[in-house]
Amino acid sequence: MLRLAAIASLLLVPLAARADASGEIDWQRRVLKATGQGVPDLNAPSIAVARLGAERTAMAIAQRNALETLKGATLESGGTVGPLLQNDSALRSKVQAKLRGARAVKTHYYSDGGVSLTVEVPLDQLPVVIVDNLKPPAGAANPPSTAPPPSTSAPDAGAK
Repeated sequence: MLRLAAIASLLLVPLAARADASGEIDWQRRVLKATGQGVPDLNAPSIAVARLGAERTAMAIAQRNALETLKGATLESGGTVGPLLQNDSALRSKVQAKLRGARAVKTHYYSDGGVSLTVEVPLDQLPVVIVDNLKPPAGAANPPSTAPPPSTSAPDAGAK
């Protein structure tokens, strides 16, 4: 009986609420990536209106997933970004503003009017107090350097 109740409660929870936050930090490119999906309103007057609503929903979910991913990121101090944002409302507002400015880099439109999209936010656009203290995971590759590679050859004697 308890098992049946657990299964029934899972069926009653909307799919969006059960979905895990689908986001990640791409340390190689130094961007925060997140995805979101929106379903169409079946009562919309046209497919275009339904798709527009689904796109807005997908964007809002992607932004929320980006925030949740950022909250789980590890800091150099050993903690995570979550408590830092929870304790500083001004910082949280700045981060949310940057995430609202996220741009969709990949959008997929389904035939039923649903939308799936991926957003990216460069880490360097986030507040300095967060970016300077983020700790990449041990397996993450270091970002490529923008400095020119060191020269190993002797200077050209003929150049003046």
